[in-house]
Amino acid sequence: MKKDLFSESERLADITKSLRRTFELWGYREVFLPAIEEFSEQLRKGTKFAYNNEFYVIKPDLTSQILANLKEPRKLKLYYISEVLNGGIRGEWQAGVEFIGGEDIKMQVEVLLTVITSLEALGIEDFYIDVGSLKVWERAIEGIEEFKAEIFKALTRRNFEIIEGLPITEEKKEELWQLFNFRGKSCEYEKLNKIIDAVDDERVFIDFGTIRPLPYYSDVIFEVYSPKIGKPLGGGGEYTFKGVSAFGFAFDLNALSRVFNGGIEKSRKRIGGELKEAYKLARELVKLGIPVEVGE
Repeated sequence: MKKDLFSESERLADITKSLRRTFELWGYREVFLPAIEEFSEQLRKGTKFAYNNEFYVIKPDLTSQILANLKEPRKLKLYYISEVLNGGIRGEWQAGVEFIGGEDIKMQVEVLLTVITSLEALGIEDFYIDVGSLKVWERAIEGIEEFKAEIFKALTRRNFEIIEGLPITEEKKEELWQLFNFRGKSCEYEKLNKIIDAVDDERVFIDFGTIRPLPYYSDVIFEVYSPKIGKPLGGGGEYTFKGVSAFGFAFDLNALSRVFNGGIEKSRKRIGGELKEAYKLARELVKLGIPVEVGE
């Protein structure tokens, strides 16, 4: 049965209106990206097609698309709301931010707080954020780099049996097991400790079992979860663009819609009476930022 497109659009409209408000309060500016880009190895996801003997991509991953269009690195704070395709005709709606060229630690802290305040503004309080590190894992697999693909597959699938089957020492397996299952508020990696301390929210944890598969991430990564659904609400991470550090994230809007209860809009002022006078009053109230509804 086909879902009710308009009812779902109404929920997404309420969600994105709130997200835009929060993103802009944190100083991010909306970026409008084309639906179709010339094919580039730099672009991730999207659906490829040929036109006039040239190859193009429809609705690629937004982070990779932003970087493909950014010719020179500079400080930017951007946000976007767009659909992303993944090789087919159906995609997922995302809303996210990119902080490019800021100070290390500050970017991570600010983006995590943007996530937290965005959810709180939507009335979503029951969530948690797991923060991990790729560099910690890269150090852990020194000497067994030939098994990196299998180890990261195990992390992505949350399946330690893949690592158990590798021809490595039991001592190394135990070390990886401890890392795989680590979750807490502090660790031996000082960078994560500083981030968790500055964010100062009981719902944020260090979790080395958290891994995101996109290849441009360089170190700190995170995912946002709700106990109400079995998939992440979103996630993001740290990356480098032409020597400049950056940090970003994206919400899965369909996942957000499943935990959003609605009711964030101000109550509307209902206006009745003669048509001309009613709309004259409505115009003045809208100028003041007051939601209106003119009755019949």
